[in-house]
Parts: sequence; C-alpha cells; structure tokens
Amino acid sequence: MKLLKKLVPVVLFLMAVGALYALWGGFGGKVSYRDMACGFEERPLNCLDSIDEWNRGLVFYDSTLSVTNDTLGALKSLLWEFWNIEFAGAGEAAVSRESILPLQVLQTKKSGCMGLSWLAMMVAESRGIALNTVLLPGHVFLRYGGNGDSKESINLEPNRRGHSYKDEEYRQKYENGPWTGMEFKPLTSAQFMGLAAFDIGNLYLDSDVRKALTWYRVAEDFFPEYPGISTNQKIAKSRLPDRL
Repeated sequence: MKLLKKLVPVVLFLMAVGALYALWGGFGGKVSYRDMACGFEERPLNCLDSIDEWNRGLVFYDSTLSVTNDTLGALKSLLWEFWNIEFAGAGEAAVSRESILPLQVLQTKKSGCMGLSWLAMMVAESRGIALNTVLLPGHVFLRYGGNGDSKESINLEPNRRGHSYKDEEYRQKYENGPWTGMEFKPLTSAQFMGLAAFDIGNLYLDSDVRKALTWYRVAEDFFPEYPGISTNQKIAKSRLPDRL
C-alpha cells in the first residue's frame, strides 16, 4: 500500500507529460503557445476561456489597437501597463515555476524572460502579431516585425519592460556565453517549449532527479539541438541511486 501511494503521483505526472505530447501532435508538429500554457500546468485544453485576467487583457489590447492603430504599442501597453508585469529579479526568482509558466505570471505579475515571452507569444498567436522569441546564452528576448531577422524588426527586452537593445548590445552583454550557434535566430514554438521544459527540469535537479529526467526528456524531444539538455541529463543520471 505504501508503494502504491508513492507510485500514484508519479503515474499522474507521467500522464500529464503524455498529454503535452498529445497537444504537440508529434515530432515536427506545430505547437500552440496557448494550449501548452494549459498543458504545462495540467489544466484543461480550453483553460484560457475561464481565466478572466487573460480575457480582459485581450479586450484591452483590441480596444487600444482600434484607437491607436499601433500594434506594437498596444502589445507593450498590455504587457507592461494593463497587466503591469514586473521583472521577478535576477537569480532563482527569475527561473522559478511562477516566473516560467505564463498563467502563473498572470497571477503574480512577476516574471523572468521565459514567462513574459511565453505570455507575449500567446497574445501574438491570438491576434496574428508578427512576434518571435530569440535565443541568447541563458536568456531569450522578443523580436517584433520583419520576417524574424534583425534588419526590419524591433527587439524587446522582457526583463526591462520592452526596452529595445540592438543585437550588438546583446552580443556585448552576453559575450562570455556559452554560445551554441543558435543565437539571434527566431525560435520555433516547439523549441521554445523545449527550453521551458528544460528550465522546469532544472528546478527538480536537486530535489527530485527522476522528475528532472522526465522533464529533460520532454525538452530533448521538443528541442533536441539544445546542448544544455544532454549536459544536465548526464548530471541527473549520475545522481540516480544504484537500485530502485
């Protein structure tokens, strides 16, 4: 009976992870930022329908856009004025579950780069906004406009209320890396979810190695090119007990 009680949360967790794959639709499939926001928190697929803060935000965005005809301005007003999301702070605060998962961010109004970017991409997905997430060493930022390249677009720093850094400023700020060769390129939605799963796995690396490994497997399937995943998988596996 004791063993059964221990297994129940494990089975439920694995079922929830399996649901993420079902939402994905298979390797190479397109990932919905909105569906995954619900799926990562083990909520129903249509959970956004019942989240008042989300729905009020879309109404605010639509009304602001109708008055100003300024897509970027309406988006920035939504994120940093209407929702008034603040940077959670450097270190552990920026990479906690509350700062990574966008529905948690809507509740706490505090976020790291992942949670704010995820939430922004949900709005972009809902309203057809030309927005991308872009990878840096240990960081992501938003890029508005153009085809996702840096020539005809505007960078938005999620941790500084949309401040626009140039690519060269980012290169100087993150010059010590580690660089992977994938920086400054728009992330696919699947790759972004891989990073989110990787960050969540890191949260369990010291407290629950098996759960960390499960999240790393999700991260690996979504974003197999990202080298940090295999590195942390090896660390987690080295911490497994010799016997169950």
